[in-house]
Amino acid sequence: MILQALCGFYDRMVEEQPESIAPFGFAITPVSKCIVLDIEGNIVQVLDRVQFQEYFEKKNVKKVKAVPQRLLTPQQPKRSGKRPEPAFLCENANFLFGIYGDSDGANYRFEASRDLHEQVLGGVEDEGAVAVLSFFSKRKKGSLDYGDIDTSGLEDGGNIVFQLEDDMWNYVHERPAIREAWTNYLNSRFEEAGIGQCLVTGEVGPIARIHGNLDGFGQDKPTLVGFNKDSFVSYRKEQGENAPISESAAFKYVTALNLLINDKNHSLNIHDEKMIFWAEKKADLEEQIVDSMLNGEAGNWKLDEFSRRKLSGLMDHLYNGTSPEQLDLNANVRFFVLGLSSNKTRAVIRYFYINTFEEFLEKIRRHQSDIYVKGAPWEPEHPSFSQILLETALRRESKNIPPPHQSSLIRSVMTGVPYPNSLYMAMLGRIRAEASDDAGKAINRIRIGVIKGYLNRSARQMKQEERMSEVLDSNEKAIPYRLGRLLAILNKAQLEALEKVNASVVDKYMNAALASPQQVFPTLLTNSQPHFSKINKNHKGRYIYLYNLLLEVLGEIPTSGFPKTLNAEGQGQFLVGFFHQEQDFYKGKNKEQSGEDNDSVVEV
Repeated sequence: MILQALCGFYDRMVEEQPESIAPFGFAITPVSKCIVLDIEGNIVQVLDRVQFQEYFEKKNVKKVKAVPQRLLTPQQPKRSGKRPEPAFLCENANFLFGIYGDSDGANYRFEASRDLHEQVLGGVEDEGAVAVLSFFSKRKKGSLDYGDIDTSGLEDGGNIVFQLEDDMWNYVHERPAIREAWTNYLNSRFEEAGIGQCLVTGEVGPIARIHGNLDGFGQDKPTLVGFNKDSFVSYRKEQGENAPISESAAFKYVTALNLLINDKNHSLNIHDEKMIFWAEKKADLEEQIVDSMLNGEAGNWKLDEFSRRKLSGLMDHLYNGTSPEQLDLNANVRFFVLGLSSNKTRAVIRYFYINTFEEFLEKIRRHQSDIYVKGAPWEPEHPSFSQILLETALRRESKNIPPPHQSSLIRSVMTGVPYPNSLYMAMLGRIRAEASDDAGKAINRIRIGVIKGYLNRSARQMKQEERMSEVLDSNEKAIPYRLGRLLAILNKAQLEALEKVNASVVDKYMNAALASPQQVFPTLLTNSQPHFSKINKNHKGRYIYLYNLLLEVLGEIPTSGFPKTLNAEGQGQFLVGFFHQEQDFYKGKNKEQSGEDNDSVVEV
């Protein structure tokens, strides 16, 4: 089903964007250099084929990086072992000049590249073919010294293409006679391939023995389907014959995967995993919405201001429960979501989900509703997967995201099951590790939202009442929730009394309060009395409000006293209660909070 869906995407792109989709036997390839030849095959000059792109590092430091230009070239072969296959008219200097490290490897690459080009271009009546063949007969094996010609950078390993001095508008591989010669060469090779029924299309034809590599995984160039060990041989079927897929279907699905992986509007990179998504048929607006829901604000980076505002308005309506039909969206178009990672030479499928746009929308809405809490407006209201996962990582660096969280989080969202316990414990762990340094950053909207979502989804699965709300729930009587509120009140009293402190109550006692409430809170309550006295002296109204709130929260604590310890679930409730109370303080002072109408302390 996965390969069929990818072949369908390739066919769809050929219809919609024929000029940007590689036809059979070709590929979109990164190219770093171009060698310009005269008609006699002499090197005239070497041109750079890189583009300079601006990007921002941490702390908004703007930098520039060189990115190879992506060109439509003859498809490069899959390479492995000590005798890799050469490529046609888009190759690196190791093959074109024989500058590989050891002499045996250099000789092989030099001769293999020459033989391939003579085999494909021999007898072709075209100036480009003549020039290239002359270049191969004149080139200096193992050397890049061509007198006054600047050949620096050729040895860097990037792909190199050719151009004629008298035809600077086209590359040699783009000339019609050259393309025809390449196609004829491929057809002759397919005649030697085994014939079988394709598992993807059902058609009988040449079976691909080796499938292409996938881009976008750094130095790794993994294969999705491959059999490269003797132990994989079954009934004397070797390599691709074990899973018969036609040459055409193999080319289509590999091309489609590379297209999706390299398209920011159809992919999401989460450290060492990639999530790609696409619609079964043309649905531009629906794909933009899915992209924005998965990528967050990064999802609409290519849109102009008008389109961005329009998309933002649609998203607000959809998150608020408006049906797709009311917004003239196709609710029934099918979407595919595929998760991939690399195991060096092998691409690993982490998950694959198929949903209609409406079903997908409902799952995302349920997820965002579960993790939603009222918070500061500068914190993301609907965080993306990447933003959530970064909160589990040391220093919020993507390379530190624990691998199990990525697939399990997406699986939870797509299936509606509780969030993984490992994700929940990671959020608790990061808060406890960071609270003593900066509690404000440690206890943020995203982390508390995930904790709240985990507790509610777990309760839902056990058919229990969902207890954690979006905002402060003064009627919630769970002891851990009340203890979290109590710590927030004591912290507020200290800040209002002293205004500036080197270390707040939260900075000093958060971890201890989570671990051993019975040991910590009696001391905190005793130490808070001078704070309340000072507030009473300076601002009677604020004292009445805070002290009444303190008595209200303490009123639900059992007479047996504070609990000795809190389990993992209790710690989550504690943190949600603390966050809710803190956000309630930040809402702004109403009349009750300012104490204008209060002149007495409530007795509890």
